[in-house]
Amino acid sequence: MRSSALRLLSVPALILTFGCGGIDSDSSTESSGASKRPNVILVVCDTLRADRMSTYGHFRETTPNLDALMKSGTVIEHASAMSSWTLASMSMLMTGEIKARADVAVLTTHVHVAEGFKRAGFHTAGIVANPILNGKLHYHRGLDYFNVERRKSMDQTAQTVVGKGLDWIDSIEGDEKPFFLWLHPADPHFPFKPDGGEAFPSADEAQAREAAAGALRWGQETFLSPKHPIPGPEALDDKTWREISRQRNLYDSEIRQFDSAMGDLVAELKKRGLFENTVIAVTSDHGEGLWDRLMLPDAKIVKGAFFTPLYRNHGLMLHEEQTHIPLLFHGPGVPKGERREQWVQHVDVVPTLYALANVPLPKQLPGRALFEDEGTDDRGPLISVCSRSYSITIDERWRAHFPRKFRLTKMDIPVELYDLDADPGERKIVDDPEMIDSMSNILEEWRQKYSPNDPDEKLDREVWATLQALGYGGEVEIDALPAKKPAGKASSEK
Repeated sequence: MRSSALRLLSVPALILTFGCGGIDSDSSTESSGASKRPNVILVVCDTLRADRMSTYGHFRETTPNLDALMKSGTVIEHASAMSSWTLASMSMLMTGEIKARADVAVLTTHVHVAEGFKRAGFHTAGIVANPILNGKLHYHRGLDYFNVERRKSMDQTAQTVVGKGLDWIDSIEGDEKPFFLWLHPADPHFPFKPDGGEAFPSADEAQAREAAAGALRWGQETFLSPKHPIPGPEALDDKTWREISRQRNLYDSEIRQFDSAMGDLVAELKKRGLFENTVIAVTSDHGEGLWDRLMLPDAKIVKGAFFTPLYRNHGLMLHEEQTHIPLLFHGPGVPKGERREQWVQHVDVVPTLYALANVPLPKQLPGRALFEDEGTDDRGPLISVCSRSYSITIDERWRAHFPRKFRLTKMDIPVELYDLDADPGERKIVDDPEMIDSMSNILEEWRQKYSPNDPDEKLDREVWATLQALGYGGEVEIDALPAKKPAGKASSEK
């Protein structure tokens, strides 16, 4: 069972300090009005699906504290993750830069959001429960204080993450400079083991079961000689679905646990007199499959996984359950009580935070500050990437999933085109070759434009071992893997 203590440590005694990289704080860059700027807290909840939050209409009351907070904040209805696994999505979220591949982490040539705040005279800190987001992959850059989970697990609760963040805030009390704090809890990440077990009564989720059965039927019709046999809908019997429903309930319960910590955060900020002058942004790096969709037949089967014909994990696909993420704002400069229909992506978060805090952009970024216009104009193509496919959404309606070429030749994985207006769950493939060709051309232009941002380093064996311990594997680009040792040669590594 994970510890849920809110306050665990004295920051001055256990502080971890790293060099800040790229940009250093300089008195010449600090504004004379810095003390009047709002504080900024960016909360990135790992593996949080928007549609499992009551804030976004889920039938369970999973996020009552965030629901209450958003009565005086702004909910972005259509926020899209730019990848479906952590390293790729976080590299774009935390820099505001677009990458055309799904490889490593924050690039050494790009500016971490904390570096921009530090240069503007802010105190900066990061409290991170996901051990892969570490200093080795540059996530420490720009942070005065960086506390990352050291174990190869994610059993640190949001209450613990929030408690550490509050301790750090207390450690800078009395200083007139504003602060930037990145909190990264991981409660909804697998394994789903909320403190206290299931927080809600069981529910059959009949529509979800019907959709999952339809996915099995589509798999049988589409893949005639799959590597792994695809069972028919009858395999999704009552016993199997009860266990899937239980796991989905545990996932929801972990969201409720995260939301409880958010309630603690807001209450503690109010006690300290900081709430009114603090921007709070809440988002996620990606969603989770939760057995909604077919596990495509060329995917690696995870040992010990339950009912592998359907996909529970994240990282191999880019459908709604993987990429529809929450994006919530509250605080100075944020419209009160609004729900905006605009379509946005990860790269819009950094420019929005900079604008709300009156921090200059370090360079021109591809995203936009969300509250500097009316938010009614159509967005250009929204494109997400993972190791096995790209997805592209145009006109806030049409979405196509393009498998990478090696998958087309090996397994004849089809291109999937969906009309999100008529089919928001992406269940009915549309037959429109002209539309697919047009979207393919847009995707290729995008790839050519952003390929220069591709990573300049590969994953080493230590990082790869941590990824494997966390259950990752197929989510990494093939040519980003560490080189194998030559056969017959002993390694000098310990």
